[in-house]
This record gives sequence, structure tokens and C-alpha cells, in this order.
Amino acid sequence: MTTNLTSEIVSRRHFLRASALVGGGVLIASYLEPFAGAAALASPEGVAGGAADFVPNAFIRIAPTGIVTIIAKNPEIGQGIKTMLPMLIAEELDVDWKDVRIEQAALDTKKFENQWAGGSTATPTNWLPMRRVGAAARAMLVAAAAQTWGVADSECETRSGAVHHRASGRSLKYAQLGQKAATIQAPALETIALKDPSQFRIIGTRVLGVDNHAIVTGKPMYGIDVTMPGMLYAVFEKCPVFGGKVVSANLDEVKAERGVKHAFVVEGGTQLAGTPITSIRSSRTRRSSRRTVPPRIAMGSSRSGRRARHPRTDVTWSRRR
Repeated sequence: MTTNLTSEIVSRRHFLRASALVGGGVLIASYLEPFAGAAALASPEGVAGGAADFVPNAFIRIAPTGIVTIIAKNPEIGQGIKTMLPMLIAEELDVDWKDVRIEQAALDTKKFENQWAGGSTATPTNWLPMRRVGAAARAMLVAAAAQTWGVADSECETRSGAVHHRASGRSLKYAQLGQKAATIQAPALETIALKDPSQFRIIGTRVLGVDNHAIVTGKPMYGIDVTMPGMLYAVFEKCPVFGGKVVSANLDEVKAERGVKHAFVVEGGTQLAGTPITSIRSSRTRRSSRRTVPPRIAMGSSRSGRRARHPRTDVTWSRRR
């Protein structure tokens, strides 16, 4: 991928902020509100032990080892967005997917725009912003290589996490360009040239979900895995028919069960609370109650089935015109 990047004057403050990061990698950030460009290259906040930590609106971290860490800003709820959004960035950054590591961003709506899931909008909303994030980083790396070789940006191209000079055959890996790239002024995102779809090597390919192995091996923590001091487990015994109400229940008997702390009637059924969860579930099976059933429900499924199989013939339907 060939990129042109006009050289810009680097301010003293910008240079110092960027220099603080080159020991552990180069962190490339961008502001998405609005597309004013990647104005802030990095921040000394979050830097510990010479290694660059995340800063507001940072999406890419390139380590000296060549590993590229990409932040997935949207919540993953099974729709694959944790894999898809980093794919957009990695595509324009021009790195190999095998060298990418993905981390889930914490919820922070001040740092990230549209950090939510729903409505099937993540792809169209982030299609250009995430690609521009990757393309801006690539442009800075190309500029760093061009300055190192004393050639024009237009003579350089990128491939598999490295910048290549076509005329001389020279090449530098992104990891080798970190210190130089940290001094390059980040370009305005809306001015960055993006890849033509014919150049895509990641977008449009079959990529395994980044969390697939962790999920099938039981590593993620779910809501049911959370424990708190003094926490009780609750089970709810629902009336089997809609609209039914509890008339009586053997609550005193259930309260005497091992582990049961509370037993009470709520709208639509009975509820038990206690610990451990196995005892509460067992106690629920020994709970008994009497309920009232609305007249309209009393006919049951069998009667409804008979009516469906033998519809009334004395009813005339009129079509609205």
C-alpha cells in the first residue's frame, strides 16, 4: 500500500509526549469527535516501566516485538464485533492478522463514540472511522521510513507490517520505525487515502472469532460467575399460566430447608433466596402452592387445539376496503 504524507512541523510539546512512549512501543491515538484528525499522538499518562499503556481514544499499540495490539471499542455480545472492528483497523494498517492481538475497551463514552451494541449499526457506523485509524498509523510509519532513507513517501509501500522502498529494495519493519514514527505529526483522518477494495487482504476473508477458544474452554466470566460478600441466590417459581395468582404456599416449610434465608410470595409466583444455589434449587422442587387461574385460560391448550382444528362455520368475516 502506497501512502503520501506531507511533512509537518512537530511542536516541542508534541515531541516530548511522543518521546515518552518509544521505550515500549509507539501508541497511535485518534479523536473521532469530530474527524479533526489524530491530533493527539499519545499521552504520558498510563506509561509505566517504559511500556506504553492505553490513553484516551487509543486503538493501536505497536510493540518492539512486532505484535500489534488493537482495541475493540464496542461491546461483544455474540455478534462478532470484537473481531470485525479490529479487522478494519488491521486492514488499513497493513499488518498480518497473525500478528494482531485484540483487547476489549472498557466502557468510557467520553473516549469512544457509539460504544454500544444494537440495531446492526456497528459496521456502517465504524466502516470509515476505524479504517482511517489504521490508515493514519500506516501513513506515519511510511513517513518515518521515507525520512530514514531520504526518499519521498510516494516511493514507499507497505506490506505485512513493514515499509518497503521499491527502487532500492530496502525495507523496515514497523517495530523498527517506532521511535521515528513517534515524532511524525499525525495526519487529519479525513484526508487519509484508504485502500481500494481490490487491495483488501483481511476484510472479506474468513477470520475466526478472537474469543472462540476462550469461550469453548470456559474462560470468560459471565453474570452467573459473579460473587459478592454475603450474596444470596434467588429462584423464582412462576405460575404456569399467564395471569395466575398465588393463593397459598408452604413458605414456613420451605424456610426450614437448609440454606434458605427467605421465602415469600411475589406477583405471579413465589421466590426463594439463600445459599448455596444447589440448596435453593432443591428447595424449589419441594415448594408447593395453590393458584387461581383466569377464566379465559381455563380452557387449556387441548381445547384451543380442538377449536383450531374445527373452526366455527357460523362466523362471517368482512374485508376492510
